[in-house]
Amino acid sequence: MKNKIKYFTAIFSVLQLFISCDNKSVDKDDTKIVVTGKVENLKDTTIVFSYYEYDFLKDLARQEVKFDSDGSFKMKMEKTAALKGWFSFGKVPITEVFQLKTVKNKDTIMKTETYDFRMIYLYLQPGDSLHLTVDVNDIKNTYNFTGENAAQSIFVNQEEYRFNNYKSKFLRNYYNLVNRGPDEYKQIADELYQNKLAFLDDFSSSHKLSDDLIAFYKADYKATNVGSKINYPAMHASYTNKEETVLPEDYYNFLETVKLDGSISKHGTGYFYNLRTYLKKKYDFEKSSNKEIPEFYDWLETELSEKNRYEYMAYALPGDFSKKVYDHFDSNSPYPEMAKAVRIKYKDSEGMLEGSQVPNILFEDTNGGKVALNDLQNQYVYIDLWATWCGPCIKEIPYLQKVEKAYHGKNIRFVSVSVDSEKDKEKWKKFVKDKSLKGTQLYADSVAHNIIKKVFRVNTIPRFILLDTRGKVVSANAPKPSDSKLIDLFDKNNI
Repeated sequence: MKNKIKYFTAIFSVLQLFISCDNKSVDKDDTKIVVTGKVENLKDTTIVFSYYEYDFLKDLARQEVKFDSDGSFKMKMEKTAALKGWFSFGKVPITEVFQLKTVKNKDTIMKTETYDFRMIYLYLQPGDSLHLTVDVNDIKNTYNFTGENAAQSIFVNQEEYRFNNYKSKFLRNYYNLVNRGPDEYKQIADELYQNKLAFLDDFSSSHKLSDDLIAFYKADYKATNVGSKINYPAMHASYTNKEETVLPEDYYNFLETVKLDGSISKHGTGYFYNLRTYLKKKYDFEKSSNKEIPEFYDWLETELSEKNRYEYMAYALPGDFSKKVYDHFDSNSPYPEMAKAVRIKYKDSEGMLEGSQVPNILFEDTNGGKVALNDLQNQYVYIDLWATWCGPCIKEIPYLQKVEKAYHGKNIRFVSVSVDSEKDKEKWKKFVKDKSLKGTQLYADSVAHNIIKKVFRVNTIPRFILLDTRGKVVSANAPKPSDSKLIDLFDKNNI
């Protein structure tokens, strides 16, 4: 259980960093950002400042900052958009002890071994001049910001301490998902949403925050609330090892009143994930009652403005790198600047597009023999990228076995490729043997893994890929075995 808690705590901590604010038009002479300060008890002389700039398709960026022997520093940047970033001063083991009320309404004390991640957050706008003082041994009680917009950095830190402390993440990302029923979970999610709004309103009533910061934190809170309630059934089933979560008939009625801002670039990637969750669920409901509904991206024309639809497709590309979507950003795009940014960002991923030839990657079988991807041609190849430590991957195995059995003797080969680390190779072999896994079982060493990651932009697993009989891409993001859309894809290709 501890591993699951730590895994989802880390995932949600990272996602929280994607909150964004609108990009104001910035004067060319007003793009400089200067941060000075002094950090007590700092052992290192170089620390990396990591940040997300809230501009179209910006990725995580890093800047090395030099510190003097007394902890003094000066960081300079030139930006045209706001950003949220952080200094990480390492981590130390701690014992977290907190009290919570169980589902049986009993008070209990929780105690767990974890880490204190020594981080300080900064919210910066073009033209800002900010000064920071802090002691790394007691960040929460010693950090201090001064400067015209210092309140904004104070806010993001207080918000982190209030809603992303260990107890909050444990309840939100594990305990409530496992132990709460559908209606109770929705109630708790709504209470958290209202608490966040109240916290923001209270802080902004006594501190100077930009209108954009306030507006878009509110948008993020709303989108996170909606996304969490939509994701609850699948998360609850996953944690409790159930096929599905039984829901009351009116569970999704809350969607009838949901209205999310379709603009993405001013909100950030985290907002996109929740917007996507909402739109996909709405589309599924409409499709269930209307078989003539257009394909998803065409249907979006009824949900988003044209520009917002193009933004959506640009942000959707990492998870749906299809020719149909990518071709919206060719020389005929109505938004040439957007198209230029998309083409630059994804140029190295064009090998994922349908019809692209996949490189001849070399794998290893359970006996240590070498198997080249080209050796598997003359049949369609359905590839499952997985690892023994990946719970969602393992959950797909029974579905994969069922599909494989149904297509036995047909023109398709099912290939499972483990991306376990080198130290876990024997663990992978044992897992394959103990579970009597069928199909072609292969292992990707670090070289093969890096090629896969680069060619197919693999950031998470499980990931499924369908190749044709000549080793060309049919789908770089094929449906998972538990998704009925996989059979539709097979039928479309006459498999």
